[in-house]
Amino acid sequence: MHLAKFFHRPPGDDDRELMLIPGRDSMVIGVHMNWKGDPDSNEFLRKTFSGIADAASAFRRHVADLVAAGYVETSHTNYTLRDLPPDPETKPDWQKGLDELMILALAAPMDEQARQLEALRGTPAEHEPLYLWHAARRSSSAGDDAARTVRLAEQARDTLLARRAAGQPHYAWSIYEGDLEGRILELLSDAQLEAGNPDAALKTIEHLCKVAPDQERIIKRAELLCGYFPERQEEAFDDAYQWSRFGGYEDIMALPGYAEYEARRKATKSAKGWRWKRGTPASKTDVSAAEEALGVRLPDDYRNFLLKRGEAELLVRLPESSSELRFYAPGELATQQRNVLDFIAHSEDELEEACAYFRKEYGVSLKHLVPVAEPSQLSRCLLLHVEPGERYGQCFQWDHDGAWELEQEQPSFEIALKALTDGIAQRDSTQLAFFDL
Repeated sequence: MHLAKFFHRPPGDDDRELMLIPGRDSMVIGVHMNWKGDPDSNEFLRKTFSGIADAASAFRRHVADLVAAGYVETSHTNYTLRDLPPDPETKPDWQKGLDELMILALAAPMDEQARQLEALRGTPAEHEPLYLWHAARRSSSAGDDAARTVRLAEQARDTLLARRAAGQPHYAWSIYEGDLEGRILELLSDAQLEAGNPDAALKTIEHLCKVAPDQERIIKRAELLCGYFPERQEEAFDDAYQWSRFGGYEDIMALPGYAEYEARRKATKSAKGWRWKRGTPASKTDVSAAEEALGVRLPDDYRNFLLKRGEAELLVRLPESSSELRFYAPGELATQQRNVLDFIAHSEDELEEACAYFRKEYGVSLKHLVPVAEPSQLSRCLLLHVEPGERYGQCFQWDHDGAWELEQEQPSFEIALKALTDGIAQRDSTQLAFFDL
């Protein structure tokens, strides 16, 4: 996390950036903006601290020094920014107040955070997802009724989703939207469990493990399954078997039944190695809405898959390793397509260049490649080509590390899926490589 403030002092272009970087060795870094000299000499400050509290105090002190020297804090938040315009917009006080709330959350007792929350009531800050998340954190820490914490966390989540759907901005300082959403959902799941609703807690943490997985969240999901859903305990054993080398699964591995599960996994060398996890079939209305958002009709074999399985997972269970191939719900397709395009090209000019390259190299329209599935915790996906014409319905594998490359071309979704499952059963190294197995 990089928490950045930007400062402008008129006239002239001697603008500054200050960054607070929390971590094991927290840092405060100062950068000259609009720097014309040696790129390696643009810093005017870099100091490491043994604790976040000392770093936060130093950060505030340097902010005050800049203001005293005639600098005005601007509304910018992107810590990678290196040039400010001549007359940047001044940051509103309520946004500065949210910044301070975030610093307090990193380095101060909860009673100080509570006072800052109260100070921001009645300002635009109290309607922001960041504020609502902190309010939910304070509610949980204070031991309030768990239902209140759930309401606040749900309000934070719903506000963020509503702003996203409407294309409206929210203010979260330099915190990435996905990072903030993950923190909100993690807190919500904990609060739902505290409120006696394990079904809701599991639903929330499972969604979080799809949109922003990490080791701690996957462990939380496994613990929920073992504690409240004995009929799904084997899914937790799957996780422990796959990820125990990173730690955190000791309690799950000590449960009755895990040793038998582990022995069974190691003995299944002749098994096909894959199975379907029960999914949520899509409705015809869901599919039609996805087609409207994409502006095309989806190929029949893929439409049938959505109607039969919908948002589903293909579980890969080999003797020494595991993975999952998650198939997106129809409502996710347009967003996933936009995400891939944004990763491949960072500007309209680059996008047009990429489109020309994909047309020449692979004979496909980049803007008609739709991600339909992704292996768990890997930056790659299965792409379906939906441009009408002779290459309509073809499938490809794609990886972030080779963003302008398509691999494993197949004539249809159905054939691509069969190639994957047959490859798993035959332990084909080419197909297993898609799962990093």
